[in-house]
Amino acid sequence: MPLAITRRLAVALPLAGLLALSLPAAAQTTNLRVHTGNPGASTFAFTTTFQRVVQRELPMRLNVTSGMTATRSTLDAARGDVDLYISAPAINHFMSNGIAMYADMPDAPELSENLRGIVNFPLGPYHIITFADSGITELDQIRGRRVFAGPPGGAATTVALAIIRSATGLVEDEDYQLARLDWTSGNQAFQDRQVDLAIIPTELPSGSIQQFALLNDIRFLGIDEEAMDVPPLLDMLAVPGRTIETIPPGIYGDNQVNTDPVQTVGSWVGLAVTHQLDDDVVYDLTRAIFENLDDFHESAEWMRAVTPETALAEMNVPLHAGALRYFREIGVEVPDNLVPPEAQ
Repeated sequence: MPLAITRRLAVALPLAGLLALSLPAAAQTTNLRVHTGNPGASTFAFTTTFQRVVQRELPMRLNVTSGMTATRSTLDAARGDVDLYISAPAINHFMSNGIAMYADMPDAPELSENLRGIVNFPLGPYHIITFADSGITELDQIRGRRVFAGPPGGAATTVALAIIRSATGLVEDEDYQLARLDWTSGNQAFQDRQVDLAIIPTELPSGSIQQFALLNDIRFLGIDEEAMDVPPLLDMLAVPGRTIETIPPGIYGDNQVNTDPVQTVGSWVGLAVTHQLDDDVVYDLTRAIFENLDDFHESAEWMRAVTPETALAEMNVPLHAGALRYFREIGVEVPDNLVPPEAQ
């Protein structure tokens, strides 16, 4: 190599190193670990839209793991093993009180103090669905049948079993067989008619439910007013994030045989973070969501519910300090209970 070129390289390489070191943090890619739900679920749709927006607008890369239950993701975030995840007010309630799936974890309430919120949104109603030719027109007709109610240990499964017990008095594995499957396997088992009835919390209308109705007549079962006042469903409805919703007739087309609205349980979820995440990073993530709401609203009709006005609905963990800063900047009134200790 000629001497002049060698000298230029000798100068250029250290200079390149100095320039790299001097680049502002905002110009360097931040890698974030993200947990979300099963492909086809509303939580997955929200996360993929969020990922697309963030990676387009910010120097950040979101490494998304799908198919995660919120109970596991919440615990992972509390321990600092994941940066962002799909949260649920009900799970926050269970964890902060050390009850339900966290009853055998003495440190659960302490760990829950590490959780921070960004935005909440409606998950949708619990679709209690069967094929129209199954012979099941009321919930108490599942006796002796096989039912998918969600993954073992999941919060959605707890609600589904409470619906069945309060509406019918039937007990899983005594009066009917409970199919213990993850969401992907459970949905497929219903599609293949390996289970007779499924209870699936998802957006309205739901793409996965629409798939069931493409080639088959489907029926949704409702919950009577009387069942809403009977434990354990009565207790479930008192948990933060639980609502009463209806599934209208015809929303899934001609193959939906219901002619009247069906009353069921609804649920709220959210995007949350570990408290360890940098304030500026969370500020930028929050800003990216609300400055690009058109992306979310165009991705699915139900995402039109994602707005600054609804962002804090049903939230029962403090906001992350970065999200708090953004909401205050745009004039959203933040209740005192959502102000994190580090911002007080």
